[in-house]
Amino acid sequence: MAISVRVARGKGGSARGIVERAIFEKKKFEPDPRHGDCVFLLMDTEGTGRAAELPDAMKLAAKNKIEVIYSSPAFEYWLLCHFEKIPRSYFKDCASVMVELDKQWKSVSKSKYDKSDQNIFSRLSVQFQDARKQALEIDLHHLKTAQSSSNFNTAQSSSNFNPSSQVYELIGILLGARTGEKCPIQGDWMLSDNPSVMKTLSKGDEMPIYENNETHWRL
Repeated sequence: MAISVRVARGKGGSARGIVERAIFEKKKFEPDPRHGDCVFLLMDTEGTGRAAELPDAMKLAAKNKIEVIYSSPAFEYWLLCHFEKIPRSYFKDCASVMVELDKQWKSVSKSKYDKSDQNIFSRLSVQFQDARKQALEIDLHHLKTAQSSSNFNTAQSSSNFNPSSQVYELIGILLGARTGEKCPIQGDWMLSDNPSVMKTLSKGDEMPIYENNETHWRL
């Protein structure tokens, strides 16, 4: 299955403003659902900075068929997931994530972390699979803790997890998952080379074997 990705740069601002920008970019892109086109929006929650704004923004995104992928409080927590023994306790804001990332960044660069660095992916590529695994494990821990709470809200759970980054979900949608890995996102998974074979899996389930063979699955 061939996949192409088009990236559009955001401009920051309020949560609603970010979604409105995504809607604008979507109209330029003109996605066709019949061809499997989807639109995803990466959004930082910025700690409590956007908490009050998120419900309205989420409704607007859903209305326009845009799926929001959260990082809390900042996208840089996804980058931090590429390293071992990272903090898993609450971060008050984006700046506090940057402080922790800089402590790790010296192992992949001679300079401090810079958002404009064009080599971020290449610097972290070796740890890519580890990041997917660790980010999922962090979410599973949050889910287990949240589900024991009386005020657990499934619809808003991901945006409430601090720290976390659901970028691994987007990667799972794009690249799929292999036998033995933990399922990154709940849904109906199909065998890559035989779409008629499907398995309904929950986040955290082990990706199954098929006919005694390790295989690759896609949503």
